[in-house]
Amino acid sequence: MSSAASSASSASHNSAARVDPVLRNALRYTVSAREYELLHRYLISQAPAVKKRSVPPARYEAIVKRKGDYNAAAIRASIRVFLGTYTSCKLWEFITERLLSKSGSKRPKTSVWKSPNLRLSASFSFILLFYRLLHRFFTRLRESLLTESAQPFRRRNPRVAKALTSTLAPAVGAGLSGLFLGLCPAEQLRITITIYAFTRALEFGYNALEERGWFKNRPWWFGSWLLMPVACGQLLHAFVFDRDCFPESFGRYIMKYSPEYIQQRPPNYPANKPWPGTYDIVDSLAEISRLNWP
Repeated sequence: MSSAASSASSASHNSAARVDPVLRNALRYTVSAREYELLHRYLISQAPAVKKRSVPPARYEAIVKRKGDYNAAAIRASIRVFLGTYTSCKLWEFITERLLSKSGSKRPKTSVWKSPNLRLSASFSFILLFYRLLHRFFTRLRESLLTESAQPFRRRNPRVAKALTSTLAPAVGAGLSGLFLGLCPAEQLRITITIYAFTRALEFGYNALEERGWFKNRPWWFGSWLLMPVACGQLLHAFVFDRDCFPESFGRYIMKYSPEYIQQRPPNYPANKPWPGTYDIVDSLAEISRLNWP
């Protein structure tokens, strides 16, 4: 009896070991070792027969660690960003169309590949994926170029070697992943993300220069907060002269809380006489400025 039991256990172990490589790689690029252990435990509690056909968690963890988990972890993170962003966009679309919309009108249907939700989710997931891959690539390249065996290359190509061995090379190279923002629909969201990222980059650049001692003798009032009034002034300039690239929601906010500057029609004003609209007043201000008056 003991021999029969041992043969049965060995047969089940061999069947678990001979897992389809496609399924194994699919699991490896979708769930981590810890998540696979929780999933395995749940499936066994629901269907004990799964134990004979599945890979034990310890063996799965050994497979993942043996093959290196960095690329797989990067792909797993990008897949989760894609699913989370897409689910959030669909949920927001459902809330705005079904719950917040008074008319109950739906957006016109588009193909899957032209769907704004799909393109936005793909943009974010690709940015994360290629940022991690490019950062690791340029980090390894920098380390290899700093070795003694790469000295002939550094001697033949001093400028290229200096650029690739810089401490900023991994970050700058990984920043190329931001080009995937082009997948995002060309709407106000992409413009807002671009402006925000550019402003934050300026702030981080200033902080880095400050840490290196470039502003030792600066006045006490000089700081990174000066970017705020400059940014607000640029936004107001765009609101008056280039409204097509100005955030529409911010424009409505300005109009709503600026009654002293953009005055509404007085309640006792005759209804048969014209009164300029809010954007008409702003366009008139822009025209006055172009005419250099007064």
